[in-house]
Amino acid sequence: MMMMMMSKEENGEEEEVGNLQLAWEMLEVAKVIYKRRESREDQLMAAQAHLKLGEVSAESGNYPQAVEDFQECLSLQLTHLPPHSRLLAETHYHVATSLCCMEQYDQALKHFKSALKVVEERLAMLQEAISKAGADSSSEDTSEMEELKLLLPALEEKVEDAKESQRTASAASRAIQQTLGGASTSSGFSENGASSGFGSSSSAFGASQISVKPAEGASSSASNISHLVRKKRKPDEDSGAVEDSAEKKTKRDKNESSSSNGVHGTQQEPSQSASSTETAA
Repeated sequence: MMMMMMSKEENGEEEEVGNLQLAWEMLEVAKVIYKRRESREDQLMAAQAHLKLGEVSAESGNYPQAVEDFQECLSLQLTHLPPHSRLLAETHYHVATSLCCMEQYDQALKHFKSALKVVEERLAMLQEAISKAGADSSSEDTSEMEELKLLLPALEEKVEDAKESQRTASAASRAIQQTLGGASTSSGFSENGASSGFGSSSSAFGASQISVKPAEGASSSASNISHLVRKKRKPDEDSGAVEDSAEKKTKRDKNESSSSNGVHGTQQEPSQSASSTETAA
């Protein structure tokens, strides 16, 4: 059962992709056919084909292609439609939303404003027509005017959102530029070291900048350690010291030898006196 459900889902996804591809191919054929004809109606139909192609591209996430098709549609509509046509407002809106998806808020804001301007012009035209007709005014005009009045705040909100996104993007861009610029001008590895904490000329850690001062109240001898350093003897002094020690050693050996002879002589005298005593007896 699970495998069957998965296969159905996969088939559904393949069908959806296939439908989009099929729609794109049919719209491409219609666009080519209508653009070959020069009548106003055919050119407007070609514009509609571009509009639908843009919607298909936007649906699949291909926003650059969507913008290209929307702008081609807009170009044809501006040529053959009055400036207060609602179709112009619709196309401007599609261009703006696709540009927002591409984070091109400057251009998106222009198209949102253009869509808003078209709606305002359309409202003014309908208001004038209703005023002139009086009681005989068309219900369709009245209904459309009410519809556009409801649409106007939504477009104004889109304009404000685009402005806010533009400011946010500009602030982020400036912050990035300042960060990158600060890193390049005050790098710890800059050559001149002018603004670097690791520079050679103004380094806070340079060896030439470090000085050791004795504590207050300490004498100069306390900070002077030269007396602790053992001085190297001169060669003459070293040889003299060696000769003196050798001479002292020789004298010490002689003294030890003479003292040992004295001990032996003392020991022989009793033995000689003992032998004399024996002879006398």
